[in-house]
Amino acid sequence: MDEDTKHKLIQENEKLKAENARLKAILEERELLKTNELLKKENLDLKTSLNNEININEDAEIFSFIKRSPKRLKILESLENEDKIPKVISEDISDNSYNISKYLKTLKENDLIKCHNEQDKKYRYYGITPKGKKYLDLIKNNE
Repeated sequence: MDEDTKHKLIQENEKLKAENARLKAILEERELLKTNELLKKENLDLKTSLNNEININEDAEIFSFIKRSPKRLKILESLENEDKIPKVISEDISDNSYNISKYLKTLKENDLIKCHNEQDKKYRYYGITPKGKKYLDLIKNNE
């Protein structure tokens, strides 16, 4: 083999080595991207699973909280379609005003109802929250 041919082969080998290195880098990058996408999906699935578990636990706690007291459920039902003052709620569920205040307080602490005019001491209006509506619907659908 003459020197010119040898030199051309060496140059061609160097070009091929460089091209192979570039192609390997592209393939590695693609593999990294695939792995990254798989990890992102797995991460999202794990977060979703964890959130569902947390929601199930919270759902069970709130569900139990409401079901332990028929009066709480009746109050939510009373507020389902319109906001009311405690006296009207008391009449709706046939209970005295003192007890209603205690029930309203615990329902409010659990974000199931809200008071629209907290500063007004005499005629506070209460309404059901979206969370309260969600649990009321869950309970009604499971009965």
